[in-house]
Amino acid sequence: MSQDEQTLIEKAKQGDHDSMEALFRQHVDGAVRLAYLITKNWAAAEDAVQEGFIQAFRSLHTFQEGKPFKPWFTKIVVNRSKRIMNRWGNTQAPLEWKDINTHRSFSPEEHTLEKEELDALFTAINALDDNHRVPLILKYLTGLSEKETAEVLGIPVSTVKSRLYTARQRLMKYLAEEEGSEDSDL
Repeated sequence: MSQDEQTLIEKAKQGDHDSMEALFRQHVDGAVRLAYLITKNWAAAEDAVQEGFIQAFRSLHTFQEGKPFKPWFTKIVVNRSKRIMNRWGNTQAPLEWKDINTHRSFSPEEHTLEKEELDALFTAINALDDNHRVPLILKYLTGLSEKETAEVLGIPVSTVKSRLYTARQRLMKYLAEEEGSEDSDL
């Protein structure tokens, strides 16, 4: 955690609204993307993040000094996202590459290939159950370490490693099967 973030947290603990706003601005985009990847619904994701920030600022006194803020806050967002998913029911749409695209510029050929590959990947990710999809999202799309992922999910690191391994195996199998079925269509 940077010195600046530690200072913001200390000031926010004392009720400084500018520091709270600065923390919000630093983490809101990643938090909304994460919540969307879990809920598969933009409105639900925004609700989860809004509730997550409210809870985080109310619980800031429990934040351990010197610890990284991102894993602590990520755990709140993941829990809020799961709670909202339960409240909203099964109204999620499948994840699509265009929903989290990084806005890189491509030639038309590169764009078509990228779209096809991302469509296949997100279809495969959507096919995973939450026990395998969420750790995969936290590790590879949010950038948390395996240890941080374990902390966020409240499970041992060995379980995270096992779930990530299983998720990668399932993704490879799914993608290989899809590629094989496309080749047979030709």
